[in-house]
Amino acid sequence: MDRSPKDDKRDAKVVVVTNLTRNVVEGHLSTIFGFYGELVKIDLPMFGKSGQNRGKAALEYADADAAQKAASHMNGGQLDGAVLKVELSDLPIRT
Repeated sequence: MDRSPKDDKRDAKVVVVTNLTRNVVEGHLSTIFGFYGELVKIDLPMFGKSGQNRGKAALEYADADAAQKAASHMNGGQLDGAVLKVELSDLPIRT
């Protein structure tokens, strides 16, 4: 079956990380995911009342190769005892 590059998300620079524990803050993500390449944006939505994260984050890399590496190495990896789900996304991060 032929797949266009768009289906493949080969150009995707954004990774979406889900199953984050409540303890995770932006600093953790930039340290761990910054290992794979330059991060240009981190979107970690928080609950207003508690100030805790909502369990998911979007990270934008400067280049697609870094995003690919991060997704393949960190999907199924652990952070703060939780198994992460990391997927490539071709959607831009909200500002």
